[in-house]
Amino acid sequence: MLYKISYVFSLLPLRLLYLISDVCYYLLYYVVKYRRKTVSENIKNSFTSLNKKERLIIEKKFYRNFCDNFIETLKLLSISKEELHNRITVDYSELINIISQNKNCHVYLGHQFNWEWANLHISSVLEDNVIVAYKPIKNKQFNSLMKQMRSRFGSKLVSSKKLKREIEKFKDNPHVLVLVADQTPKISIKSYWTNFLNQKTAFLSGAELYTASNKTTSFFANIIRLDRGYYKFVITPLFNFSEQYQVGLITQFYAKKLEESINKNPENYLWSHRRWKRKYKDEYKRRWIGNLS
Repeated sequence: MLYKISYVFSLLPLRLLYLISDVCYYLLYYVVKYRRKTVSENIKNSFTSLNKKERLIIEKKFYRNFCDNFIETLKLLSISKEELHNRITVDYSELINIISQNKNCHVYLGHQFNWEWANLHISSVLEDNVIVAYKPIKNKQFNSLMKQMRSRFGSKLVSSKKLKREIEKFKDNPHVLVLVADQTPKISIKSYWTNFLNQKTAFLSGAELYTASNKTTSFFANIIRLDRGYYKFVITPLFNFSEQYQVGLITQFYAKKLEESINKNPENYLWSHRRWKRKYKDEYKRRWIGNLS
């Protein structure tokens, strides 16, 4: 039932869906006040040099983009490859080159709008050569809906919680593994810690450990929102193991690239996420990567 209702809704043209998004923005921001405190604190702590008025501009733009992101994600249930390709500009040549050599590569993303479009777009081009690591949702119906959406164009889905085990069945086929790697880790003592957006921040260690264990070439995908429903993805090298590797290096590079991207387009990041609910303690010092300052 959830799928049927969502699918029918997704058939509406985007110009009409964006009108619905405008209404949702007003209700979410002014009436419901959804996570207003969390968003305000995250932006304030991340951009200490901005005044209250400047931060408020980012906050309101974020909520508009947040509502658009939700609408656009539902649209993925019915959007055609042709329309998706017309709305996204990206160069996958480096990834295609690696796949052609019968090798794998990993692409690291952040929670930049619209990461769901990025996941589906890459599989619409590289098809069954794409594996997407995802975090299962507790609600079984909603989890099923998201899995159907993310696998529409042939991508394989593996649980981020069981990544190493579930990806084993695809190890003999060259693939691109897509990782949204800025989730808040559950176990702080096993996380990597570094400075990120002016705050001591925990990062998942599992993604890097898997990349490093196979010495897999990795990339960062910056998602740039050009306009409503139009995006540009810029894929740049992260680490290819031609240089000396040390633990935490990939995460350090990833955090820096993501931070630079957010600083350029702050309204395009998921500020409603409780990213900094885990606080740094001195006992985590041995898990610190980069310079401790």
